[in-house]
Amino acid sequence: MKTTLLISLILGLLLLKQTLPYAEGQNIQADYLSQHKAILLPETPQSYALFDTSFYQHDLFMLGEVHGYATPQTLDFALLKHLNQRVGLRYYLAEMDGAQAALVNAYLETGQTPLLDSLFSGFLRQTHAGTSQWGNQEFYNKLIRIRAYNHTLPDSARIQFLGVDWFQQNGYYALPQLRAIVRQRPRPAGACPELDSLIRVCQQPKLSIGQVLPFAKAIRADRLAQPIVYKQWLENQNINFFQIIEALCLYTENIRTRDEIAARLTQFLIRERGLKGQKLYGLWGYTHVMKATVNKSRGVAELLGKAGLRVMTMPILFGDSYMLIHRRNLPFIFRDKGEFQQSKLLNADGHVFKVDGFNELAKLAGSGETTLFRLDADGSPYRNALHLVKVGGFTGSKMSPDDPQNHVTTDYFQYVFVVKNSPALTVWEKGKQQLVPDSVEAQTTPSPR
Repeated sequence: MKTTLLISLILGLLLLKQTLPYAEGQNIQADYLSQHKAILLPETPQSYALFDTSFYQHDLFMLGEVHGYATPQTLDFALLKHLNQRVGLRYYLAEMDGAQAALVNAYLETGQTPLLDSLFSGFLRQTHAGTSQWGNQEFYNKLIRIRAYNHTLPDSARIQFLGVDWFQQNGYYALPQLRAIVRQRPRPAGACPELDSLIRVCQQPKLSIGQVLPFAKAIRADRLAQPIVYKQWLENQNINFFQIIEALCLYTENIRTRDEIAARLTQFLIRERGLKGQKLYGLWGYTHVMKATVNKSRGVAELLGKAGLRVMTMPILFGDSYMLIHRRNLPFIFRDKGEFQQSKLLNADGHVFKVDGFNELAKLAGSGETTLFRLDADGSPYRNALHLVKVGGFTGSKMSPDDPQNHVTTDYFQYVFVVKNSPALTVWEKGKQQLVPDSVEAQTTPSPR
């Protein structure tokens, strides 16, 4: 009896010894987080007090979302407006291709809603996931709000979109843009034979990426050799034309991931548009904004940071919120009737996914509110340990940091938003008018992943 009691006492002491550091760590995190949080009220300047002077010195600000929740669209507009007012930020780095961004800019300038209707009709066709990422009513409404906000600003301060993704929808918008550019002007004297070939291909009734891909590298090299010829020929379409050519060249150079292409096209636009020193901001998918490698893949934020940009990243974590999701993206046992569903299963608190360390933030975040936490202040436990990056669940690990022994949380991001009780996005109602008259064949080269 005494032996059994002694063994139980020893085991209890060992268990207490193991749990005390964990409990102490939790207390340290809770104390730190309670002193470095703010409820975000977009029109209240105090909401942004956690952003110190060093925050605004960055070149690129990236907000990271898990697609399908409505609140990020409101938060995105609030941050864009704040950065425009605080540091004169004008350029929205968008997770869309250059031709799609040109369509957005045309709408922002003219207010012609059929332009947006055409774009969002394309989003509905894109993929079964594309609706919750792009083809939703809240995104559409946000673009309307950006246009209205632009009209309160002088021309020199207005927001413009920069699209740096690979050609979406098999080039549905990029290929007609390319065709229109080369059709509008006679061939320049002294240009390379490959430009003649490209012009001839663009005269055909149907056009695909595979048809124009073989001419890209020679045209890019010819432009580098005689830039004045092309500038005079293309006039105000010079950058639009050569962004398409640059994307094609990247593909021929085996740069195949969307993040790598987006990072290289961002650098292209900074160089070609003379944007060095200008601030950039954008809302991207969650993994794209990680500043260190996850799942053995480097995101846009990490790649641009390594290229010399000062990057500030701010992911959003969700609790007790609804997501718009295609039924195919849910585990089979959770699928309901209907193509799209609103689900609360994919929050960060562990029903399907579990974000390591999320509960410590969730306890301090208000219900129905957007709470901002700063993770990189002096004395932060997140500067000494790795939390909030690993994402797992009963369906298996969904995000794993590479080399976790040599990384801490702030290597990946410096601020985090916690959103509770967000509604789901709603599917955009398809517009009737299509503004892309030229037919486009299916792409003959595989899409970047």
